[in-house]
Amino acid sequence: MLRLLFCTAIEGDVKALSLAARELGERIRVRAYTRRDLQLKGGKELLEEAAGSHFIFFHLMGGPESMPHFKAVVELAHQKGLPLHVQPTAAEEDESLRRISTIGGEEYDLVRRYVSYGGRENFKALLEWCCWKAGLGSALPPPPRPLPWEGIYHPRYGSCLEPEAFWEKVDPEKPLVALLFYQSWWVAGNLEFVDALVKALEKRGTEALPVFLYASANAALGSRGIAWVVENLLYRGGRPAVDAVISALMFSQTQSTPTFARPAPENFYLRLGVPVIKAIAAITPKERWAASSQGLEPPDVIMSMALPEFDGQLITVPVAFREELERDPVTGGTMVLYKPDPERVDKVAALACNWVRLRRTPPAERKVAVILHNYPPRNDRIGCAFGLDTPESLYRLLCRLKEAGYRVENLPPDAASLFQNILEGLTNDANWSPPETRRERAAARVPLARLENWLAFLPPSVQGELTANWGSPPGKVMTWNQETLIPGRFFGHIFVGLQPPRGFETQLEAAYHDPDLPPPYQYLAFYRWLEEDFGAHVVLHLGKHGTLEWLPGKGSGLSASCYPDLALDRLPNVYPYIVNDPGEGTQAKRRSWACIVDHLVPAMTSAGKYEHLEALETLCREYQEALHLDPPRLPRIKEAIWAKVKESHLDRDLGVTGEDEQGFDSFLERLHAYLHEVGDSLIREGLHILGQPPEGDKLVHFLGALCRLPHGEIPALREAVAEALGFSYRELEDNPSRWYPELRTTAAALLDRVEEKTEECLRLLVQAGFDPAACPGIVAQVLGREEEQLVRVLEFVAREVWPRLEGVREEIEACLAGLSGRYVPPGPSGAPTRGRLDVLPTGRNFYSVDPQALPTRAAWEVGKQLADLFLARYLAERGAYPENVGMVIWATSEMRTGGENIAQALYLMGVRPVWEEATGRVRGLELIPREELGRPRLDVTLRVSGLFRDTFLNIIHLLDDAVRRVAEQEEGGNLLRRHFLAEVSSALARGVKEEEAREEALFRIFSDPPGAYGAGVNHVIDESNWKDAQDLAQVYLTWGGYAYGRRFYAREAKEVFARRLARLDATIKNEDSREIDIFDDDCFYAYHGGMIAAARSLGGNPVSFVGDSSDPRKVKVRTLLEESRRLFRARVLNPKYIKGMREHGFKGAGDLSRMVDYIFGWSATAQVIEDWMYEGLAEKYVFDPEVAGWMKEVNPWALHNILAKLLEAISRGLWRPAPELEERLKNLYLEVEGLLEERS
Repeated sequence: MLRLLFCTAIEGDVKALSLAARELGERIRVRAYTRRDLQLKGGKELLEEAAGSHFIFFHLMGGPESMPHFKAVVELAHQKGLPLHVQPTAAEEDESLRRISTIGGEEYDLVRRYVSYGGRENFKALLEWCCWKAGLGSALPPPPRPLPWEGIYHPRYGSCLEPEAFWEKVDPEKPLVALLFYQSWWVAGNLEFVDALVKALEKRGTEALPVFLYASANAALGSRGIAWVVENLLYRGGRPAVDAVISALMFSQTQSTPTFARPAPENFYLRLGVPVIKAIAAITPKERWAASSQGLEPPDVIMSMALPEFDGQLITVPVAFREELERDPVTGGTMVLYKPDPERVDKVAALACNWVRLRRTPPAERKVAVILHNYPPRNDRIGCAFGLDTPESLYRLLCRLKEAGYRVENLPPDAASLFQNILEGLTNDANWSPPETRRERAAARVPLARLENWLAFLPPSVQGELTANWGSPPGKVMTWNQETLIPGRFFGHIFVGLQPPRGFETQLEAAYHDPDLPPPYQYLAFYRWLEEDFGAHVVLHLGKHGTLEWLPGKGSGLSASCYPDLALDRLPNVYPYIVNDPGEGTQAKRRSWACIVDHLVPAMTSAGKYEHLEALETLCREYQEALHLDPPRLPRIKEAIWAKVKESHLDRDLGVTGEDEQGFDSFLERLHAYLHEVGDSLIREGLHILGQPPEGDKLVHFLGALCRLPHGEIPALREAVAEALGFSYRELEDNPSRWYPELRTTAAALLDRVEEKTEECLRLLVQAGFDPAACPGIVAQVLGREEEQLVRVLEFVAREVWPRLEGVREEIEACLAGLSGRYVPPGPSGAPTRGRLDVLPTGRNFYSVDPQALPTRAAWEVGKQLADLFLARYLAERGAYPENVGMVIWATSEMRTGGENIAQALYLMGVRPVWEEATGRVRGLELIPREELGRPRLDVTLRVSGLFRDTFLNIIHLLDDAVRRVAEQEEGGNLLRRHFLAEVSSALARGVKEEEAREEALFRIFSDPPGAYGAGVNHVIDESNWKDAQDLAQVYLTWGGYAYGRRFYAREAKEVFARRLARLDATIKNEDSREIDIFDDDCFYAYHGGMIAAARSLGGNPVSFVGDSSDPRKVKVRTLLEESRRLFRARVLNPKYIKGMREHGFKGAGDLSRMVDYIFGWSATAQVIEDWMYEGLAEKYVFDPEVAGWMKEVNPWALHNILAKLLEAISRGLWRPAPELEERLKNLYLEVEGLLEERS
């Protein structure tokens, strides 16, 4: 009997092999294993089976490393000379896999065709060929018979229709939705969920065009590929014939290997121009999906979410689940079927039909709901999109909608009037509207009976959760006499609404014990009213970010019981979002099926020097000049420097306590370097307006910011300018005090000269209309001579940078594309000023990264630098290595950097990734030898965000593997292992079972409980719902005390987390871009500040650090207090920053108000806000008559909040000002409060 071993990643192979083997009878025995079978099978047992086989076949999908035991079986086959065939699934793998195979030449090609064509007849012929090859058959088998690689299938019309036959069957007046699925499913008859989708679409009056295909074009096999399919079967008469596409295909279809930042080839979906909706056929078993809060497991998240996003697909929910049937009695392989989930099938079909309805509805009849975020739910925070001038952007969007034929009525004359109109209606802030007026000011009111009717359709478990948390409907949030109130204003067919309160501001105790608090009744009623009563065709959530996508529920692959799913239901969702936040934008994509339209970051500029910083810069230069040219002046200048340093509290920044005659020159070098560092910091110069590139000075400054780092072979602009002037920019920057005797000036003065020349070049280029031909003349005019390299850089600005930046004008047009049911093309995401020019132009549906590629090799190098610099700083602070390090890691930063923080964590433990050479994906880990590492392996505790948990569970598994590898490594200097053994010993002494003791002793990765997001600390601080650090620690442990790893998910472990925090020697939260900093979001202080507060409350005293990789070529590490001081000087108190925000009226003032909230949060958690900082806030923001007067005019609620926060800081002992200053604050607070009461 001939024995064959067939290992396959293509599940339909088992069924075909079984049918074929049955026909050959007892002549042959086939043993088939799916990839899942191999994961469960022992390697030794498989090798024994392989050794007894006459032929061995591998049918791969994803490369050799993706197949368990592949390497061992291949080595055995080569040792024993067994016939081996390795079957590729992608053309680029052919040669390498051909070389691995022992069946070669024409026979390899023959076998490949048998396997590639697939199906019962081809597998029967393959088995006959094996018999013939082994001498068990006299006749040659038939040649491979190609099956159709692509075609139209319809459950009622036929299994493989010619296009014209299909067109004859459908009603040309009805909408048409294409459904793309794999040819292998068609071959195997695995079509139940396809049939279910067709039926669900047709039930809604929509025709379905189901198309099977083989994604790759391969001339040798005869497959024409997805591009041909789309451009031929989805078109008729040369024009798109479909209104939308539902794709059940995995991976990216427009990028062959979508690893980090790889450019996309031509996108065939772009010409088609219709929404592409991702329906997920999940590998995750339905039982595990249904029972878990995790939802889909890493393979599905990667293959059916992260990678399809590279195509601009709209991610939805699982419509089918891979179901393992009984083992095949003939081959022993597991038979697999994709079984539909009827409710989820109906969901995706309904969503697709709503996109079609939107597309087919004339603009004048479309109803659009524009949602303004409002967190916290205060008036000063209405429209709180980060980095965006929400009022002006909204106004321009509404004007453009009106031009495009939408019914926009009663539109005020400008953005300020528009927001005044909104504020005159009902808002979420009950503090400033008398109760008796709230009902009349509401845009709409939902009667109790209607609300109860809506609630009746919710799953019983959800109804129970709502009742348990909010009482009987309608509850007390945004209600009046049993009616639920809807805040917002109508402008014809456009409704501008305020996103409802999340609930933590009402349920004050929930932050202490209930991180997954369900939203109030009014939250669900608001979205249901939009769909059913207002009749919205589409919603547009304006800017980063709201609360919808963060509501409780599964992390990915939502069910009908998940709150984002319940709220948004089946409405198309268009979401303008800042381009540098791929993580949180991804949350919106995966948990609210958002069509992202990314927008530009605010214009960036150098902080420059002002007031005391400018005075000190002048004194430093005078000192250097006097030192070399006029020494008698030195004592007076030195005295003036010391006086100014102390007056401005810079002695604290620089760690000096008094005049040091012996070390003054050294101190001056540090002072001069610090002044340059602060002045050179990038800060925002105002806010972005949708569709508006920067103009005037802002354009010049932003171009300079975009060109600070090299772009491939194009050097950084100011470095090219410095070189043209005969200097190295890096050398000048390293020592601004350095004296150049031949020029009789300092390096700092030369740096200023470089900046002036750089700005002059850019200004002249702007004046020349970005004409590349003008660049040589510009350089000659600025330098007085030609300089080829600088010309090349300016030409790059003219040809690449400006056209991309000017493309920002299409942002509003891209919004209109989404609002019209058209396709929004994909694009990369990231921080433009970090060398990521490829993220421009904006106005695209951004994607993030391939999770399998993190950390990238480049990120590994930066992560090592971050670790080494941190250790050097810690050694300088404490004189020894830290034993226990706490790190905060977010998904967004890892997406922007390719995994720098992951790399740092691994390197601190003494572990490094192992990458696949061909793809760059991480396939494993290895310990760095102790002699190479040259230091102890540190014990690292990670607090990862809930978003990281959902998007990078594969990396949590990788990090958990690293912890286990290190804990098992017996060697000196292994601090993690030492702590592990001590903790196991302690637990055993307490009577804990050994297995449990060992498992808990390995917990190092902590995150939120299932269905929750955030660190919680911000909620209690925002609502002043805390007494002391112990309260903050309690909240931090409640929200973060869940352990994650490869063998467990969301294990409650608050006590273990508390032990880890109590032992921390250091904490780290790195920043990779100057486009956002620690005073820009409450998550910064909630996660990192919360960790510090909890550690101190539990008896620890960690030193806290902030890594800075905004320039990956020059990584820095500062203490948290140093970072706080630097930001106060560079941005918070900088007149340039305040001036930029004042240009944006209501929103500018609101953002300043919220910044003060964040600063207060840092003060409460980490105590890194010093008295001089509070005094600076008071002087710049409330005592400056121009600034205070401006706030009173444009957003008095913002001024009121700033005053309230400053007074709270005093009342809590966080700031101890002079009594007269406190009295001034109180009087001003009462004045503004009276003004607001009059206004309301």
